[in-house]
Amino acid sequence: MRELARALGTGVVSSSRIHDAFVKPRLPTWGLVQVLVVELAGRTPGADVAAEVKRLHTLWDQAAQAETSPLAGDEPQRDLEVTLPRASEARWSTATNRTLLLVDLERFTSRTDLEQAYMRRMLYGVLDRVAHSAGAGPGVRRQADWGDGVIELIDASVPLTVVLRTLRGVLPAELKAVNKLAAKSVRLRLRLVLATGRVAVDQPEGFVGAALFEASRLLDAEVLRAALREREEDYALCVSDSVYSDTVRHGYGGVPVEEFREVTVQTKGGPQRAWLHQRPPALHY
Repeated sequence: MRELARALGTGVVSSSRIHDAFVKPRLPTWGLVQVLVVELAGRTPGADVAAEVKRLHTLWDQAAQAETSPLAGDEPQRDLEVTLPRASEARWSTATNRTLLLVDLERFTSRTDLEQAYMRRMLYGVLDRVAHSAGAGPGVRRQADWGDGVIELIDASVPLTVVLRTLRGVLPAELKAVNKLAAKSVRLRLRLVLATGRVAVDQPEGFVGAALFEASRLLDAEVLRAALREREEDYALCVSDSVYSDTVRHGYGGVPVEEFREVTVQTKGGPQRAWLHQRPPALHY
């Protein structure tokens, strides 16, 4: 289970949730099942991933319907404290299009416990101020903690162009202010991935969806790690191909298209295109 969780990528799903999906009698969410089917089918020679997803989705729908339908002859359970949703509600009630921001701290595990606690506190403060600047208040924003990083889900009502401009402008200033007062051992250096897609929230901090799966692969990519190692700035930002194609390349919101360079990330599912943010070199007169 741990090996499978690692293969899915940082923060996508824990090994305990994968274990529960296989052994617990309760039907797991479709989002979790979908992620597992994609990964396992991708490992099977000759398997058609799309066909397997469709086949398992049909079976999941049948199971969800059966779970919510009373058996013939049963009396209504009037004293039940929890009412299970209908199959259609269970499938789509929390799966909506969102903006995803995945953040990871560089070399976090090499720090002491006290250093890690300080860095996490500073990171959450930076993210809160960045979100506030983008107009993403508590009502349109969710977080999931994975120890050395954070997943931010931002409601689609917050314009993607505003989020991008805030990451380009406010984030560097916030990092500079925090790191100016910090010892070198607790300096915040961040890898970030900005993506969009349909994500389900099946627990207070349980997020699943193919978009999250793909964004996590980008966050772990060597090309992004190398970009952070090689630059003086304290962050390296990568945007998904959909963010670039739908927003950046059109110049919406004044986001400069020339600041993004195409990169290719090799994954188990094949090459994945993304766009690495890099500021143009300063002009010297």
